[in-house]
Amino acid sequence: MDFPIVSLERVEQEAKAAAERGDTLNASCPYPFADPAGAHFRDVFNKHRASLNVLHDTLNPRTCA
Repeated sequence: MDFPIVSLERVEQEAKAAAERGDTLNASCPYPFADPAGAHFRDVFNKHRASLNVLHDTLNPRTCA
């Protein structure tokens, strides 16, 4: 199967922007997941979303009431 050539930088920018907007992976990934760009998008999206969640939890600690 042939896939279009896309730069890793572009894929990473798109994935990080989608994670920051709070989009879902399925709604935001413009590439098929079988495409190497789609797999990279998924990995970057998930890692960036996780780091945003850690940052949020650090800045907004939960307190016991």
